Amino acid sequence: MKKIFFILTFVTFCFSLSYANSSEDIIKANKLYMKGKYKEAIDLYSKIQSQNQKDSKINYNLACACYRDGQFDKALEYFQIALNNTQDTNFKSVIMYNIGNCQYRKQDNDKALEYYKGSLKLNSSDIDAKHNVEFLQQEQQQNKNNSKDNKDNKDKDNKNNQQNENKDNNQQDKDKDKDNKDQNKDQNEDKQQNQNDKNDKNKDEKDKQQQEEEKKKQEEKNKNQQNQQLLDYFDRQDKQNNDKSKEGYAVQRAKSGKNW
Repeated sequence: MKKIFFILTFVTFCFSLSYANSSEDIIKANKLYMKGKYKEAIDLYSKIQSQNQKDSKINYNLACACYRDGQFDKALEYFQIALNNTQDTNFKSVIMYNIGNCQYRKQDNDKALEYYKGSLKLNSSDIDAKHNVEFLQQEQQQNKNNSKDNKDNKDKDNKNNQQNENKDNNQQDKDKDKDNKDQNKDQNEDKQQNQNDKNDKNKDEKDKQQQEEEKKKQEEKNKNQQNQQLLDYFDRQDKQNNDKSKEGYAVQRAKSGKNW
């Protein structure tokens, strides 16, 4: 892509006799400008311009000095005064070209292109103006292409982001379902474990109760056995006592010789 040019033509004017008393200041200001002492040149040009506020040539020189000093707003102001106060077509073309330079320096490319086109319209042989017009038009087209590419990339990124977001959401849903399943499984396992513990406790209590009942039965049985043994013992004692009584009676009968 071609490089844009910034060309300012400094013009030394011959003033009319009515401005003769300022000729020394004009020469001095021009010399300061040529030496790059733009602030000092601005001071002298401003002094002259205050006495001849609508003079297109003085305003043009003052605008050039402001431009070189980086005061683009001031330069635009004085260029515009110069443009409004001249009928010279070639001079207008130069002024509009320099206004285009100011606008470009201020990063207003649309206005810069407008003034470069105006300059080229007044002077179609101005190669620099033509070049700058082509440059800015190419730049505008490149910006449009970049904007379109950025929009396409943004749309693509948004689409990818949406897909990734949907994928993440699906994965989150899956993870959530899995967590819910695991949680339900854990809850069911806990519930089953609690039920098992409860059943075990009930079984233990039942076994304990059954053992106690069996123990009671066994104790009752033992008690009955003991009672029965005691009864048997008493029966045996009674029987033994009876047998002894009979034996004693028989002996007595034998001794007495009686037979009852």
